This record gives sequence, C-alpha cells and structure tokens, in this order.
Amino acid sequence: MKFSGVNLLDELVRPELAELRAVFHEQTFPKGNVVFRPDVSDNEVFIIARGRVRVYLAYEDKEFTLGILNPGDLYSTHAGCFVQAFEDVDLLVADVQSVKRWMTEVPLFTRTMVRVLGHILQNSFSIIGSLAFKDIYNRLRDYIEREARETGIPDGDGLLLNLDLTIEQLGQLLGASRQTVSTLLNNMERSGLMEKRGRGTYFIPDVDALHSAIGE
Repeated sequence: MKFSGVNLLDELVRPELAELRAVFHEQTFPKGNVVFRPDVSDNEVFIIARGRVRVYLAYEDKEFTLGILNPGDLYSTHAGCFVQAFEDVDLLVADVQSVKRWMTEVPLFTRTMVRVLGHILQNSFSIIGSLAFKDIYNRLRDYIEREARETGIPDGDGLLLNLDLTIEQLGQLLGASRQTVSTLLNNMERSGLMEKRGRGTYFIPDVDALHSAIGE
C-alpha cells in the first residue's frame, strides 16, 4: 500500500518539472543493504524509483519497522531512522538545500512528504501500543485483519489478501523471528481463520471472525 496516495514519479516526467528532476541523482542498492543510518546520513531527500525500502528503528538487538515505502513515495533522512533496501532498489536522491525552494513552488512535493511522515508517525504509535498490550500472535492477526480490510479483494464470501511479503519480511515488520511467524501463520490456517493460496497470498473467509479472535 502506498503511503502517500500520489506517485511523484508520474509528476517528475512533466516538462515544467524538468529542473526539479535534474537536482536528483540515481543510486542503486541491493536487497538488504542499509541505505541510510541516523548517525551518519546527510540531510537528504529521496524518492523510491524502483523496489521498496523499510524504515525502522533499532535498539541493541531489536528492530521496529515503522513502514514500507514503495515506488513514488518520498522520504527525508533527517527523521533519524534506518532505511534498508527491502528488495533491490533505485532511489532518486538530492540534498535538502537543492530541493528546498521546490517545496513552496510544487505544493504536491511537500504534501507527499507530510503524508508519508504522518503515516510513519501513525505506525509508530501503533507499534508502541502493540508492544505494550499485544503478544506477537495478536499483533500478527491484527496486521492481517487491517491489511485484509484495506487491500483485500472480494472473493466469494471472503477476501483474498496478497501481503507481497516473505515470512522473513513479515517477521521484520512485526518484530519477530521467521520461525515464530511461520508457526503462527500455520496455527491461523489450522484454526480456519485463513487459507494459503500461494506465496504471500491468503484467503480470509471471515474478517469479522479474525477480528474476534484477536485478544483471545
């Protein structure tokens, strides 16, 4: 799901924004590479041109994912988070000073960043609440229910959900090991809460039943 609802890549191809596009340079990073670190990164702005990146916080051996950004999303490194290539990515990168004047001349640019950062903040509060009040099983069910309601495709009486995540990536998102997430997904299947239809694709026969199961 795109955070911003707007694809800046579509905007940057407009002739009147050629000067703005020219201040960005492209950088490519392989899957798993930490692209930006809060302790060493310059104050830069980047747009995802290809692939996805994970924005997360890290403390000792724990990581907390705040969001997954998709092509067309915009982000700023001054937010003090780690940014990792969730898959092979191409980024359009520019220093803040180079794009500063465009933030007033192209309101869409600023609105997109505000929306993305707003969703990151929303996810931060959600993570805090989940860690304080929910175990990993309920965090997983809560995440699947939310994604099913927001992006699920009607299929008979239920919803077809494509998470577009590996089990390892899902574990990173929820702060759990791959083995734990795999076990819990199998438990949910055995309970009849969902049915696996393919890699990362699940059929949710009754989302309300899934919601009722959260907190049991």
